[in-house]
Amino acid sequence: MSASSVVLRRGDFLDCLTELDAEASGRGVLTREFEDFVLHREGEDTAKALIVGVDLSECDRVREVKRSLRTIERQIDDSCALLEGDAHVYVVIKGGAARSSRVLPIYETLAEKLHMLAGSSHGIEISSTVIDCTDCDDKNLIAKRIMGDVTSATADEGSPAAALMWRDVADASICEASHNDYL
Repeated sequence: MSASSVVLRRGDFLDCLTELDAEASGRGVLTREFEDFVLHREGEDTAKALIVGVDLSECDRVREVKRSLRTIERQIDDSCALLEGDAHVYVVIKGGAARSSRVLPIYETLAEKLHMLAGSSHGIEISSTVIDCTDCDDKNLIAKRIMGDVTSATADEGSPAAALMWRDVADASICEASHNDYL
């Protein structure tokens, strides 16, 4: 990834993502808010990655989680038109009371749908990773994990669609965690 690479941010403000811009800057990556990128491209045609914050803390039932994620899915699908091939999409979730063994399969389905939609709707190959960061207690580490994955030459060796919990990426790179999830 070159020094002029762009990573788009979209969605809800999440406290766990507040260090993302600083980490990106340290790696020579420009982060842009999605809406700003659309209105003021400044010569950039596509972005290398999209990071979407999703606050589900008000969702008390699994049904509410599904409904909220369907809306997010449509927004992300529309956003994929601005991504280059071999891009990465990260959906970072802050969960709520509806945290059960039934939620992770919903996240897995979202990751798989996003991967397939990008190919069928936009003709691009993306890796989609959903990360439940509800229990994240290290803003710097999650920023390092995400930006490390974005800038890594080996990031494509992970699963093309993965759903991970914070504990999965707390001790391993996103690529390693998604590979372990795939196995």
